[in-house]
Amino acid sequence: MIYYFLPTGGVAGGVKVGFQFMEALISLGVPGVVATPGGEAAQWFSCSVPVMDRGRALERITPQDWAILNWPHDLDDLAASGARLAAHVQGVPDMEPVFRHPGVRFLTCWETATQHLKKNYGHDPVFVGISVSQCFFNQGEMKRDNQAAYMPRRGLSIATRAARSLDHLDWHPLDGMDEAGICRHLHKAGVYLATAVKEQFGLPPLEAMAAGCLVASVPVVGGMEFLRDGYNCLVDEPEALVGRLKKLTRPEQAPLRELMRLRARATAYNYHPYTLKRRLAHLLDGPLEGLRA
Repeated sequence: MIYYFLPTGGVAGGVKVGFQFMEALISLGVPGVVATPGGEAAQWFSCSVPVMDRGRALERITPQDWAILNWPHDLDDLAASGARLAAHVQGVPDMEPVFRHPGVRFLTCWETATQHLKKNYGHDPVFVGISVSQCFFNQGEMKRDNQAAYMPRRGLSIATRAARSLDHLDWHPLDGMDEAGICRHLHKAGVYLATAVKEQFGLPPLEAMAAGCLVASVPVVGGMEFLRDGYNCLVDEPEALVGRLKKLTRPEQAPLRELMRLRARATAYNYHPYTLKRRLAHLLDGPLEGLRA
């Protein structure tokens, strides 16, 4: 059985990725559960994964089970449990103690993490990837070309500067919403501004691409695998990004905006839940065969 340990069920991209990873595995017949403090379930997005209390999971886990972590502070307790260890690597900062620990199986979400583990630690990780929730792919809402969305949690000053310079756009902060609320806004928005500089892995820009938004992003780390500047989005330093977005939102650039939105949606389909499930099914017949036992 797989016990996937998370520090919380609260709002965080890593929590969603962890739950969705386990949901895909369970749908393929792999027995598993997510363990959180107090058995806190994620209530802010749709998910059917069973959840149990972290302490109870540590009492029940055996050497025949798998313990998966994505947070380095769980390492000592999980190593002491005697279970087989795996790390679901979404980003690389603060994970060095895990990367140096012997006997850990590494499952990477981004190619950048895969290369980091190979080059700097000599590991042979298994790339599993991530997925974007099905709701972001649903169509039907009428796009509002002049509506722009952003998340103010990181990079608020960049968003404020953009709103002042691009005052012909109607700006909407996505804050304090559950996934359904964010979906509704992104399906309407013509533009999504990503402001988290050097983000290790950022779901919101990819979710916005799935929803057919024109994404303008500051440089990030993991997300550069799907963000292709000038093709399906804009990527630039904050000062230059605002100016480029201003030019692209001129009325005469409407055909190019629509083309980039179509390319963005096509790119996002590489991260559809079905794609993740199909990849995992293949891996379970190969390098991840041990997770079934």
